[in-house]
Amino acid sequence: MYLGLSIENSVINAAILNDCGDFVWQDSHSLDHDKISNLLEICGALVANAAKAHPNLSQSIAVSAQGGFIGQPSPPDGLKCLAGTDLKANLQASLGRAVALASPGQALALYESRFGAAKDSAVACALYLDNHVFGGVTFGQKLWRGANRIVGAWGHTPLAWPVPHELDGRDCWCGRTGCLDCFLSLGGLETEYHNITQTRLDIKAIAAAADANDLVASSVLQVLDDRIGRTTAMIINMFDPDVIILGGRLAGLDRLYQNVPRKWPGYLLVERNETKLQKANQDVFTLAKGAACLAIDPAI
Repeated sequence: MYLGLSIENSVINAAILNDCGDFVWQDSHSLDHDKISNLLEICGALVANAAKAHPNLSQSIAVSAQGGFIGQPSPPDGLKCLAGTDLKANLQASLGRAVALASPGQALALYESRFGAAKDSAVACALYLDNHVFGGVTFGQKLWRGANRIVGAWGHTPLAWPVPHELDGRDCWCGRTGCLDCFLSLGGLETEYHNITQTRLDIKAIAAAADANDLVASSVLQVLDDRIGRTTAMIINMFDPDVIILGGRLAGLDRLYQNVPRKWPGYLLVERNETKLQKANQDVFTLAKGAACLAIDPAI
């Protein structure tokens, strides 16, 4: 039995994967306070509940998190208690168990390669597009992490093939400028709309406005289509995957799966493309389930 946790801004989700490849238990607990003590207490309670439900739980667990990686910055709008925190060391000391950490993009890629749209793929790439941008790569059902455990950190690479007005030095929270995170995150999309209209709308409202023939909302989403198209074309040129999976709240825009592949021909190195674009599982426990997959082999 393998336990995975997913630390979100307001909740921690948990899921157990058994030796037969079935998810047999899941639970969640809201975060009451943005304090590391509260986070560790809730993780401890979830692990205790999991062990009670399944006494043969593995001593190793895995955790999907957006921050708390030693030597890496944490998003400023994420949990402040993770900034400058060695989350892995804190969890291992608190839980008395070995812990492996993964980004949301890595957890998503691993889940989708084993149970989702990339299940039969030799090579798959995932883009998690939510408050921030994360990625992951799998070969078969194996997550590729790299020497520094940062494979898929595309959120902090430059936007591919930028047009002049995209070179205006947008500041990213990582300390650099012009990162994908500035363009493909929820905040990036909502800022784009606000800069034109001076009105703050969230993604659902922008999508609804576009459906109602709002020209500005439609234009902003068309630009998003193009930027995701360029980004995924770059990924295809780099990894030549069988499938690219989009997850997170931005991935809920159905228009992407028709419009984005139409952008690829101008950027790909092949005339006939075989890579598919697919939507990730929208289950709120997907990242926790991906972490549970990682718990099987936490040393990678």
